[in-house]
Amino acid sequence: MNEELVYKPVEEVKAEGNFVKAIGFKPKVAPIIGGVIGLALLFMNNIIARILGAFFVLLSFLVFKEIKDYKVMDIFDKGIMVYGDRENKLACFVPFDIIKEWSINRDNGNDSLEVRLMDDSWFLKNTFEIDKVYKTLSSLIKEKDKNYIRQQKNKMLSIPEAFENIKKKYFNK
Repeated sequence: MNEELVYKPVEEVKAEGNFVKAIGFKPKVAPIIGGVIGLALLFMNNIIARILGAFFVLLSFLVFKEIKDYKVMDIFDKGIMVYGDRENKLACFVPFDIIKEWSINRDNGNDSLEVRLMDDSWFLKNTFEIDKVYKTLSSLIKEKDKNYIRQQKNKMLSIPEAFENIKKKYFNK
């Protein structure tokens, strides 16, 4: 975690811009889908399907009951409000102009957002709503997406662009 990222009480942190999306920790769509599939399987005539359906319903219920949700971040059109603890008592605002690049990491079900700042410090936030984070940040600051930057560097040039680059590099001195 970055030492430069200063967390303050939420009341003292001023967010800039218009609110876009709240990102929590707990998954919401997957347990609902699992519960619906489980309920559908409970009405099948196959005993194995009913057992699997009961398992899905139980698993969905446990996710909703046992996993506590808390805010991980709020995304605004000018930056990200990052919360530092599960009680949402501490937070800091990271404007988009100090973000160098961001990326989504998916490691064995441990999905996280990694943000590298201009001073090469970084922070990492875990959430099960990583798809929501990706869609929102892609719509706001796609040019700072690590994969997008890599694609732009490796992009094949058209023949006129290549000639123009050669002309600028060697003949416009």
